[in-house]
Amino acid sequence: MVWQFDRVAYDSGAWWLVLTAQWVHFGWLHAGANVLAAVVLLLAFRGLVQGCVQWAALLGGYVGVAVVLVLDTSCAYYAGASGALHGLLAGSALGLLLGAPQHSATSRARSRRVGVLLLIVLAVKLALQRWSGDPLAPGWLGIATYYPAHEAGAVGGLLSVLLVHTFWRWRLAQPGRR
Repeated sequence: MVWQFDRVAYDSGAWWLVLTAQWVHFGWLHAGANVLAAVVLLLAFRGLVQGCVQWAALLGGYVGVAVVLVLDTSCAYYAGASGALHGLLAGSALGLLLGAPQHSATSRARSRRVGVLLLIVLAVKLALQRWSGDPLAPGWLGIATYYPAHEAGAVGGLLSVLLVHTFWRWRLAQPGRR
């Protein structure tokens, strides 16, 4: 049974492939690179961005990739977690920007500057990938990289963190909630 996203199988009724594709990889090196990236990102933001914000960002990235796989009929196949990891990075950077739980105004301002810088660097990276012209270009691992998944993951991560942040603000604004 195939677990990576395959357009022909998906169009033939294998709907679950949009969910399983991000859990399978094209080889051990591919899987190892994704695991390493996840660990680095989670450790880098540990203590700076609340865990629930990080998980929301990762889930938002996951959903963003699933949506782009469904909508982009030119995507023939996909596997890996790089799109969801872009969501984790984008959402965690936005978490820094929106106000990490620091003690002093100085550290809050520094966190916001780091958040802005990370979002700018990520936007430049995504723009360069977009302008490369090939949405399925060979990546550094020697396998084709589906760059629209990176964009969709980043957007999904940003949107999910915005939703969480908006919900928290709304809850705090409720009478008797301080």
